[in-house]
Amino acid sequence: MGTGMKWRERQQEMINELNTKIFPGDPCRKIHEEYSSMDIENKTYLQELKNRERYSPTDFDGSLIEKKKYDFLVNQAKILNKIPGYVCRFRDNSYYAWNLNKVAEPIWYEKMLPNTTYFGSGEFIPKMIGDLKLKDGVQLI
Repeated sequence: MGTGMKWRERQQEMINELNTKIFPGDPCRKIHEEYSSMDIENKTYLQELKNRERYSPTDFDGSLIEKKKYDFLVNQAKILNKIPGYVCRFRDNSYYAWNLNKVAEPIWYEKMLPNTTYFGSGEFIPKMIGDLKLKDGVQLI
């Protein structure tokens, strides 16, 4: 089984877990996926679901978010009349969520980061990112 397969199975597990424990009455469905993240939606939320399996929630006091992803979620959610959310699953199997309408817009800064999180291409490119702090999020699971 290649890395791609494991990654897809993990994403499906994450959706199943959230739908069973958090959204049983309004399950999320996948609408877009990339190697390390996917967008999911239900009637209320448009969210990015991110697997941060290398880190615990406290390693960086939360998670980073790319500015282009933040802008997409906030703008698209406005159009769809939904709540933009960012959900991370961490190494300890906890899930934290940030309501991007409620948290202050992050302070953006440039950082050299891998082009893709998976399939280690080893290529680093500058990305505009901001920090989402644990205190501003909600632990879902």
